[in-house]
Amino acid sequence: MFYLKLAWNNLRNSAKFFAPFVLSTLVLFILVCSTFLISLSPVSDSMQLGKITLGLAIIVLTIFSTIMSIYSYNFLLKQRSREFGLYNVLGMNKSQVSLIATIELSIIFIITVIIGSVLSSVFSNVLYLIFVNLMNYGKLSFTIMPLAFILTGIIFAAIFFLLELIGLRKIGATSPLILFRSQEQAEKEPKGNVILAFVGIIALGVGYYLSLSSSKIAALVVLLRFFVAVVFVIIGTYLFYISFTTWYLKKRRQNKTYFYQPNHFITTSQMIFRMKQNAVGLANITLLAIMAFVTIATTASLYSGSNELAKQTFPKNTRIDFQVQDRSQGEQAIQEITENSLGHPKTDVNSYLSVLMQLNLPKRQKWTITEQAIQNPNPTSTGYNYVITQEDFRKLGNKLQHLEDNQTALFVQKGDSKVTHIDFFGKTFENVKNFKSVKMPDSINTYNSSVLIVSNDEVMREMVGLYQSVSKNQFKTTYLYSTFVNLNDKESAALKQLINDYSDKNQISGYYQTKKNLEQELMAMSGGFLFTGFLLGISFLLGAALIIYYKQYSEGNEDKKSYKILQEVGMSKASVRKTINSQTIFVFFMPLLMAVLHFVVALTMIKQMLLLFGVTSTNLIYTVSGVTIIGITLIYFFIYRLTSRTYYKIIER
Repeated sequence: MFYLKLAWNNLRNSAKFFAPFVLSTLVLFILVCSTFLISLSPVSDSMQLGKITLGLAIIVLTIFSTIMSIYSYNFLLKQRSREFGLYNVLGMNKSQVSLIATIELSIIFIITVIIGSVLSSVFSNVLYLIFVNLMNYGKLSFTIMPLAFILTGIIFAAIFFLLELIGLRKIGATSPLILFRSQEQAEKEPKGNVILAFVGIIALGVGYYLSLSSSKIAALVVLLRFFVAVVFVIIGTYLFYISFTTWYLKKRRQNKTYFYQPNHFITTSQMIFRMKQNAVGLANITLLAIMAFVTIATTASLYSGSNELAKQTFPKNTRIDFQVQDRSQGEQAIQEITENSLGHPKTDVNSYLSVLMQLNLPKRQKWTITEQAIQNPNPTSTGYNYVITQEDFRKLGNKLQHLEDNQTALFVQKGDSKVTHIDFFGKTFENVKNFKSVKMPDSINTYNSSVLIVSNDEVMREMVGLYQSVSKNQFKTTYLYSTFVNLNDKESAALKQLINDYSDKNQISGYYQTKKNLEQELMAMSGGFLFTGFLLGISFLLGAALIIYYKQYSEGNEDKKSYKILQEVGMSKASVRKTINSQTIFVFFMPLLMAVLHFVVALTMIKQMLLLFGVTSTNLIYTVSGVTIIGITLIYFFIYRLTSRTYYKIIER
């Protein structure tokens, strides 16, 4: 009972130490539990893609909660090391001190679970409304499942057990004297290793190069390069802060004209001696900020591009497709379907005939497509090539000069083709036009697509014959007759049965899709991603805010004595405040600038990866990214202003 009372009094009397740790674990508990509640709610069973994105969010949030809880608890243990040392001096052994720490941690766990569960029940309803609205889901029934609280409790019980092991190890592995004095251990001046500084710059350079050189690479390959680039940038970021900044500050110290000024002298000296301690924290802030930039900007771009994608994919509200032998069979099918559906043929329709071929696309001015392009597929260059006639191409709203039988025009999704001649299995063409963009609904939502425009149906049939003879039926090639038409709800409702009856009667495959259905599918996908992105973005910003607060608090205590001495020897309060501003701006806004730089460079890769989801508008991505940078910068500035008060209050005591 004595130890329980002592532990409770410690929590009450040392609230300034415990409050950040309790608050951070409570917020993380609420985020994880709320996500569980939405994921386990019966409504998510009808939104499988949303359920998958929520599952991903839970995994990432669990890992992040573990990391941030360990970081917070280590800071708490360091701040209380004097207190633990005092217990030892007063006669308590390590087992008794460990028991007090265990009881304190148990009380915090119970508080976190109880308060967190109550707040999660409320907060999850708000998150649920956001979730279903982003996914354009009409049903607003939300059921709280007890299993969500149980699973979250188990996760945080495991996290707190890990914290318990960390606390016991720290208390048990050090002597009372070390515990008593560990708060006052001064940092030695870091060496600022030139070799490590150089390696850091090289690592950043490699990461930047991998990103900036990705504009002409297939999106699937960019995914692999992205993870490799991330590893290099992480290594480079840590080495930049650990070695390069120390080396840079020492160079500034060697500049006597700059260094021997009151503000510069104090700021530079303190930064050099504390950079070893600051480096990891600054790198962590940078990485958390860039993670927030990437998750929010990419998911917001995906969500914003959904409506544009639906608009480009569907010039009219309904699409009808038939796999046919030739154009006349497709025309007859559409005429019969519309007559039976409407009572008369529909005149306002857009129809075209196309063929899809899977090929290895060469990256040179002369395309030479041989048997190897089919039989030995290369994942870095394999693409999907649509062949269409010039007449149909113009029907879709594209402008093109007249093509002769031996002429073609070409569009490659990358938009950078400079092809002048094409050798298609021995048949040669002069390519007279390379498009940077086209109106072709099929290519918009196809990975690594290209569109080859030929003069007429005869040339198309000849190319199909060559392709099938070389591929030896490895890839089945069929003509697709596609029609876009505006239908009302009654006509659309009757269409499915009409297509099924006609397909059975004539033994051809037919199907249809509406713009409304596509919009719902896209919203279900992008809405789930956006919800997850903002959830993770908020978590990353919370982590950055926590680290900033701890830095402000710990550095305020370290600088307190220094600034007191400086004021006693004649330095004015105005000069002290100016010096503090100079130091805090350097320390806390350098990570933001680094994060923005990393993000701007990463945009090249992000654009390529978003192509996999049909987001082709560069202007949209840049606009969303700019808004994201401004928004997070404002939040970061608010965090800085809020936490900097802690530093000033400590210094001014």
